[in-house]
Amino acid sequence: MDMRVGVIGTGLIAELAHLPGYQAAGAQIVAVADVVEERAQRVAKKFGIPETFKDYQDLLKLPEIEAVSVCVPNFLHHSIVLDALKAGKHVLVEKPMAINLSQAQEMEEAAKKAGRLLMVGFNSRFRSDVQKLRKVVEAGQLGDIYFAKTGYMRRRGYPSGWFTVKREAGGGPVVDIAIHAIDFTRYLVGSPKPVSVVASVAQKFGACPVEGDVWQSSDVREGLRDGKEFDVEDFASAWIRFDNGLVMTVETAWTANIPRDRVYSDLLGTLSGAGIDSYHSVHKKGSGHGAIDEAVEIYGETSGMVSDTLLPFRANDSHAAEIRHFLAVIQGKEEPIMSAHDGVIMQGLLDAIYQSAEKRREIVL
Repeated sequence: MDMRVGVIGTGLIAELAHLPGYQAAGAQIVAVADVVEERAQRVAKKFGIPETFKDYQDLLKLPEIEAVSVCVPNFLHHSIVLDALKAGKHVLVEKPMAINLSQAQEMEEAAKKAGRLLMVGFNSRFRSDVQKLRKVVEAGQLGDIYFAKTGYMRRRGYPSGWFTVKREAGGGPVVDIAIHAIDFTRYLVGSPKPVSVVASVAQKFGACPVEGDVWQSSDVREGLRDGKEFDVEDFASAWIRFDNGLVMTVETAWTANIPRDRVYSDLLGTLSGAGIDSYHSVHKKGSGHGAIDEAVEIYGETSGMVSDTLLPFRANDSHAAEIRHFLAVIQGKEEPIMSAHDGVIMQGLLDAIYQSAEKRREIVL
């Protein structure tokens, strides 16, 4: 796709997902920006990008850039997205959309005013297993879906750096990983509107000092901060009711004493049930982003007897698929499967989860 783009923030998500994703889609990456100049220069050299900037405003001034990815800590999303939209750029911003609902709403309105596409990085929607199950649901094979159970659980997979600092991240695994499980499950069942939330959060382990997978921010990896600050939850559960009567339960943890990591979604329908359950990619060499090669499972009846059906799928790079879709929507080649309003709805849910946990009661949205 012959488009010219820029990337703001050259940390891990940019280096592993956005930059290779744009190159795979055939886009020209004109420039990158990062407050750490050495990082921007290193990444630019790696990907053959001609220009680097310390100030993202200088990148936004380039008239040839049509779209940007915003790959910075969560608390910076709001201001940078507003500036990018004001500069006339289409924007793909990493999840979560913002730090709170009012910020997300302002970003959505700014996109409407600018007449530009604003898409939030819900890349799990593009997983091949999610897309396969979505087709099953759309065909009506599950009937009336009345209950969903989803989760993103890690046995030992805590991050460090800004991820564990509330003022910078906005929260812990709820905003880091559960957001994916909630979003793709809501997408699977037709994107109903959430109406109430009951939730609980806890911090039981913190920066658990045992062997495990540690997602370090670029600042920690490069020795710019020690990564020891930890003032967010490491476990959460929630019960969400939607306007169509559907109930969804959610569980998430960076650290939990469970057999293995799980990213799963179970749907109960009146005709059939269905489930997807995947290891996180880091536990399977060569699996790329998203789910490993498995099968979507359908549980129903055939000829009056209980039966199970397995629908095999091949794992894909969900980030690359998301970026290709982002560019295709800008060019008018595809209809969007998500909108800025999906980001706003999710932000309202995230806020409600933390409010419910703090007030120990149901929150009505």
